[in-house]
Amino acid sequence: MLITRSELRLALTAGLSNGFSSLSGLAFGYYAPLAVVSVATGSYGGALELGRQRLLGTVLGIVLLLVGYWGLKGIPMPLAVAITLAALRLLGGWLKLLVGYKVGGLIVVMGWLVHADNLVNWIPLRFFWTVFGVLLALLSLRLFWPARTLDGVFQLYADLFQDLQRTYRLLAERLDAQNGYAGSADVSVDDYRRLRARLVAVRQLLPQLRQELGGSPERHPSYQLISRLDDTCSRLIVMVGGMTRQAPSADHAALLSSVHQAEAALLLSLASRLELWQQRFSLRRRTLPQAPEDALQLPDRWLTLNAELNNPALNSAPLQRLQRIATRLLLCRQAEQAIRAAEEQWRSLMPR
Repeated sequence: MLITRSELRLALTAGLSNGFSSLSGLAFGYYAPLAVVSVATGSYGGALELGRQRLLGTVLGIVLLLVGYWGLKGIPMPLAVAITLAALRLLGGWLKLLVGYKVGGLIVVMGWLVHADNLVNWIPLRFFWTVFGVLLALLSLRLFWPARTLDGVFQLYADLFQDLQRTYRLLAERLDAQNGYAGSADVSVDDYRRLRARLVAVRQLLPQLRQELGGSPERHPSYQLISRLDDTCSRLIVMVGGMTRQAPSADHAALLSSVHQAEAALLLSLASRLELWQQRFSLRRRTLPQAPEDALQLPDRWLTLNAELNNPALNSAPLQRLQRIATRLLLCRQAEQAIRAAEEQWRSLMPR
């Protein structure tokens, strides 16, 4: 695809702002499309933060320009500009502006060097067109093929669920139904690291999501669901790392065959559940994804595992092997409980 929706939206919005500024007859209208281009990238939540920083940086630059231009007339102009820019950088850092101080710096330099004879007209028009461009960019992200951070977070979770269910199936497949071991491991530490990287990518969008959801985002059902999913996915990924480190060996495979069969059955059941999650989070919607109606059903092999563990014959296995089995079973139970707890809260957040 040569042109994406986001690129077309940006071009359309910038063109509209440029056309409006030209028709208005007001000077310095080119600042409106510049504001659009600098803000209308990514999602609505990200644009909110960029717009906030751009406006704060604009106000800070205007204030320091006026203070420096009239208050530092008695010293050489290059030194006065340097002092003003240094003050801007210090105040920008204090206000935690990651981008806005650059806008303020441009205002200081352009106002001092280019528009010094016309500050009275240039400053209000510069501020007006910046505000207009930011507002138009935000409207475009809500009206023209809406780009919400929430949709992006849901899609990233859908991709993570797909990767998790594929990994769980691989973990189950390597547990042979006959002897408890299917040869070399199909899941490696690299798979665990890839899953962790996917979860980190989701977490990096949370600041933008909080901006998008407005005041008290922790009370929003979507944010509550995402917080629960973050904890659940973290536990499910920890299971992958633990199962990889505690891979079964071929020793005493026949003796422990029933245990491994129960593990494999549970892993396949969890993989099927994650596949259902992935399907529901992949759909585009304006509301929360629909929670599964029925509770997670555990396979019979897993439910009858306690009887297998009471078999005295298992005591003949080496202690190290038994400890490894205990660790794997604990990880499986934690993953099952994590999915159950997530679905319970998910259902509680659905509208009645």
